Amino acid sequence: MIGRLAAFFLLSAIVAQAAEIKGKITSVVGGEGLGRVQVSVLEAGVATTTSVDGAFVIQNLAPGNYTLRLNAVGYRLVTVPFSLSTAQDVKEFSISMAPDTFRRTEIVEVNGDVFQGGDPPSMNEINLVASEIKETSTVLADDPFRAIQALPGVSASGNDEFFAQFSVMGAPFRHVAVYIDDVLVSRPFHDIPGESGASSSVLASDTVEEMKLLPVAYPPKYGDATGAAVDIRTRDGSRTAPLFRLSVGLAESEFLGEGRLGSTKRGSWLASVRKSYLGYLLRSRLDSFTDVSFYDANLKFTYDLAHNHNLNFYALGGHTDANVPSRASPLDINDFKKGTSDFILSRVGWRWAITSHLLLDTHAAYIRSPFENRNSLKQVLVTDDYGEWVGGTSVAWNWKKDQVLEAGWTARRLRDSGYSAFYGLTGPESRTQFGVSNGTGLRQSVYAQGAFTFWKDRVHVLGGLRGDSQQQIGVHQFSPQISVSMRAAPSTHLQFGFGRYAQFPDFRQLAGDCSFVGQLLRTANHFTAGVEQRLGEYARIRVQAFDRQNENLVGSRNPFSCGPLRPPTAPYLRDYSRGVQLILQRRSANRLSGWLGYTLTFARQRVLSILLPGAPLFFTSPYVPTFEDQRHSLNAVASYRLTPTINLGGKWLYGSGFPIPSGFYALVGNTFVPVGLNQVRLSPYERLDLRVDKSCAFTHWKLTLYGEVLNVTNHNNRRFVTSTIINPSTGQTSVQTRRGLPITPTAGLVFEF
Repeated sequence: MIGRLAAFFLLSAIVAQAAEIKGKITSVVGGEGLGRVQVSVLEAGVATTTSVDGAFVIQNLAPGNYTLRLNAVGYRLVTVPFSLSTAQDVKEFSISMAPDTFRRTEIVEVNGDVFQGGDPPSMNEINLVASEIKETSTVLADDPFRAIQALPGVSASGNDEFFAQFSVMGAPFRHVAVYIDDVLVSRPFHDIPGESGASSSVLASDTVEEMKLLPVAYPPKYGDATGAAVDIRTRDGSRTAPLFRLSVGLAESEFLGEGRLGSTKRGSWLASVRKSYLGYLLRSRLDSFTDVSFYDANLKFTYDLAHNHNLNFYALGGHTDANVPSRASPLDINDFKKGTSDFILSRVGWRWAITSHLLLDTHAAYIRSPFENRNSLKQVLVTDDYGEWVGGTSVAWNWKKDQVLEAGWTARRLRDSGYSAFYGLTGPESRTQFGVSNGTGLRQSVYAQGAFTFWKDRVHVLGGLRGDSQQQIGVHQFSPQISVSMRAAPSTHLQFGFGRYAQFPDFRQLAGDCSFVGQLLRTANHFTAGVEQRLGEYARIRVQAFDRQNENLVGSRNPFSCGPLRPPTAPYLRDYSRGVQLILQRRSANRLSGWLGYTLTFARQRVLSILLPGAPLFFTSPYVPTFEDQRHSLNAVASYRLTPTINLGGKWLYGSGFPIPSGFYALVGNTFVPVGLNQVRLSPYERLDLRVDKSCAFTHWKLTLYGEVLNVTNHNNRRFVTSTIINPSTGQTSVQTRRGLPITPTAGLVFEF
């Protein structure tokens, strides 16, 4: 008995003198403590899990050399070697972890507000951080534009989930400006224009750092379109030893590498390549589906020439193939059989911090996006080659805390050439060309804007002016904007905004033949008012009313002299999109994160009284629905880290149904009036996606398994194909639709090393 007591006290004395380690784990994004992180000491075979605030303690370690490993699903694996010299040692760690799709860094980046980032409160935006982009892009497509479709007020165009294009609170995608690293891009997709099938963006989700949706009354810097703007920021590579990531899934595979340039950590590189075989997966699940496959790659370098000079280069390219599978009925000579398209973007930039308060940012870019469609005899049906050279510069002066002045200029040299062909019009071998385009043009824009704070940080004002011109049109359009945020209470903000915007037509129209007649200029006035209530540091509820009032102005060119386009003088079409939006959102590295958004939208248009040339006839109409008039939409996204190695996610989207082309114009006297115009709607859209991620950590590498089921309820969502005019005898419109995505399980593996 005495011997047992002596052994017990001896063992207790040894344990009491054993060393320990402790510390705190935080996220590099915002510095929030990370709970539910697995902390392991590999050589000792012991592990623990961090508390809600990221703290951990591991006791009773003998002296020796060890490796500390940190693992959490959705975050990069971290290993830290350490030593304990004596039994009395106490080591304390402060370690930051980066999300899987964020560059690895040991510097905690606190970029201001958890919802606004570094932007002023007066800027009306909804943003997606890197981890949210990855979780909502879907395992099937891995497309950042699918992540945007999950945001409140956003729906896939026509609720056609096979396409990456989307509408924003009643504004169609053709009126949304998309910027990639400050370069305006018009068609950053894998698709074949004018043909059914599917589309996906040329960007992979793990190469994007942040996406901002600016739905209404946005700053002049983003004023190239009248509906909304999307600002995409690609991420830099990690300034560490090389890191690699291999993704293998049912629909695509991707390889990504990144690391530092040189031993001084003054620069970084990032390269990725992706191959999709989505068409093979969907062909067995859908009827009348056009096979679409693609591959793309991107490369980015950034290097600090000096502490205040940074040089960066970014290149993005993709190729798409589409093919109509063999069918029982043969294709007509003018039917689409095969098509190809390419997208190329290259950009070089230079940033010079002239002083600690003055920054100069200059860039040049080249864009090219050709495509070609052929029939079953390999004859060209449509071919087009669009390109542009871009140069731009901006200056930002932070002359006082929270007081910033910014001005910028952009010039774009545009060109386009192409044509369409029709076969058999005058004989079996005849070919008729139409829609010929071959021209160049210069597009310029300039803006100045400022963000100011008044009354002890209670009032924030953002305002500015923008000027735009297009060589062929000869119109100089000036557009003001102002938005205000007022803090009514410590956690309550009131927001108001107004903006005027102008949009020129796609240059492919202006580069056409001399018989051009159509829209030359679209203008819009935006109004918004909202209130936001913060529910603690990581949650908010926001209510916003919005109103866009738009006008389309028509113009033409003298077909005999083929001179410059006649400037537009009067509108021929007016439309509006207005409504109310409610958002409940929580953004945190711990527990539940996501949002719930409901949007009520009214989008209607009317054709003004227009005299048709050559005949005493008029077009006129009352207000009728636009094709984006989806009355109700719900967007819900949730993510929850259940354990250190398991994350659950879900997404539910609902839309009450978009109008589809229907009705016609009837001649009453000398006036065409609409009959049943756009009154037929698609059935409601509903889709529930569920996802689970499981990570397994090893000494120096990590394996993550992704599993996702799309359209869990197998809801029969319909896609619009075509419709006929109203049958006068029945009063009905014949509509052809096809089924959307059925219930589809997908899975993938990611190796990180």
